[in-house]
Amino acid sequence: MRHRPRRQQPRKETRPVGDTVSAETNLLKSLSMSPTAFGVVLGLGALGAAAGALAAPALARRYGAGPMMLVALALPPLTQIPLLLASPARTWQIGIGAALFLQLACAAAAGTTQRSIRQVVTADDMQARMQAVSTWLTSGARPVAALVAGGLGTRIGVRPTLAVGTCLLLVPLVVLYRSPLRGLRQMPGAQPVPSPPGDPLVQPPVPSPSPSPGAAPAGDGQRNPAAGGGGTA
Repeated sequence: MRHRPRRQQPRKETRPVGDTVSAETNLLKSLSMSPTAFGVVLGLGALGAAAGALAAPALARRYGAGPMMLVALALPPLTQIPLLLASPARTWQIGIGAALFLQLACAAAAGTTQRSIRQVVTADDMQARMQAVSTWLTSGARPVAALVAGGLGTRIGVRPTLAVGTCLLLVPLVVLYRSPLRGLRQMPGAQPVPSPPGDPLVQPPVPSPSPSPGAAPAGDGQRNPAAGGGGTA
C-alpha cells in the first residue's frame, strides 16, 4: 500500500507588523509603478529639497521668516492628496512626483529657516546641547513612528494610514500659528536693510558748521568781574 503525500493547504501571505517597508512604498507598489518611474519620483523629491534650501534665505528676506514658514508648513498636507487618490496611470505618477518636489522643497525651506533662528537665539555655550536635543527628538521619534505606521497599515490599510499621517502634518502648522514666530519679519539680530541710494525719503545728514581757525570760543569775550586782574580799584 503506497503512502499518498498530503496536499498542503495554501497559506495566506501576511505582512508582519514590524515590516520596514513604508506606507508610501506599499502604495506605490499597488500603483504598478516601474522601478524607473519610482526612481524618477524620488529624484524629483531630492531636487525639491535642494531647491527649497537654496531659496529659503531669499524668501525669508522678502516675505519674512514667520510668514514663509507658515506657508511652508501649510502646503505639505495638500501635497499628500495625489498620493491618497492616485490610481495606476502615468498622469498620477507625474502628479505624485510634482507633489513630492513641492513637499520636500517646503520642508527644506522651513527646516533651514527654523534652524537658523535656533542658532541665533541660543547662547554660544548652549549650542551643542540645543543641537543634541533636537537631533535626539527627531531621530528618536523615527523608529517609533515606523512601528506605529506599520501597525496601522496592517490593521486599517495603507490609504487610511496615509490619511492619518496627513492629518498629523497639520500639528506643526497649528503650533507655529499659535506662537509669536508667526509674525517674525526679520531674522533676530539682523541689521536693518539699508535704503537704496537716491531715495528721496532718506535725507543726508547736515554737517554742523566748524569754527574758523582765528575765532575765539563763545564766552571768551566777556570777562568775569570776580576774576582777579580784570577791574580797577
